[in-house]
Amino acid sequence: MAKTTNKVECLHCGAVLRDGNTSPCPECGKNGRRILVDVAGEIDVAGHVTWEKRREFYERRPLALVSVIALTVGAPFLGLVLVGWAGVIAGLMLGAVAYWIGPLAITKVREIERGG
Repeated sequence: MAKTTNKVECLHCGAVLRDGNTSPCPECGKNGRRILVDVAGEIDVAGHVTWEKRREFYERRPLALVSVIALTVGAPFLGLVLVGWAGVIAGLMLGAVAYWIGPLAITKVREIERGG
């Protein structure tokens, strides 16, 4: 619960005036007031703290990575050896296998830990 106190002073000489006084100051005879208001109270502060830890890294599987590179480089040479539609189909099949193995070779991993 807040406590409030009011004080009215003369602006010129600082004499304490009655609250509601509209006449000139009885000490110096000038007009002008300074009103001082003091408010005192308590504030309760409560908060909640949370935290988050993130770790991102790439997980590599060397065997799958070597396989993808070999298939990617080898497919055009297989197409060179097997001329015509057989080379095209063999190159497409090797490309499909490389496409399937590719995500297994290098995977982005995100670990998130939260607390609070």
